[in-house]
Amino acid sequence: MRAIAIFFLNVLQNTLGMTFGWLFKPKTKRNSFKALSDVEMVKYLEKRRQYKGYKKQWLYYRCREEGLLETYYKLFDTEVEGQDSGTKFSFGKYRGEYVEAIWESDKEYINWLSQQEWLAQYLDESDMIHELLLLEEENQN
Repeated sequence: MRAIAIFFLNVLQNTLGMTFGWLFKPKTKRNSFKALSDVEMVKYLEKRRQYKGYKKQWLYYRCREEGLLETYYKLFDTEVEGQDSGTKFSFGKYRGEYVEAIWESDKEYINWLSQQEWLAQYLDESDMIHELLLLEEENQN
């Protein structure tokens, strides 16, 4: 008799738990990206970048979109004092050379590059070239 009573109490408890259990679940967002701290977000994005095989510049641009650049610089500050922190070409006849140096020596090439649609896939170089062109326009005006 006692076993039957325990059985019915368990059935009642399980039924009530399934019916009203959603009221008592914790409201945490454990798996939510937005619930992470800034440092955890940047570390998560870096792990994702490595897993997907993206270039390092992907992390920079993603952190810029998310408003995490300050944290990005704190975690991945790789610049050494006294080191020139310019942008180098990763393609073409000037591969490995600084964009600013080529700007001074071969402006025709830079102007030609700025008009090419495919330059958009090289984010660092494209940004630097367009920044240099804007600075030149401002100096001429």
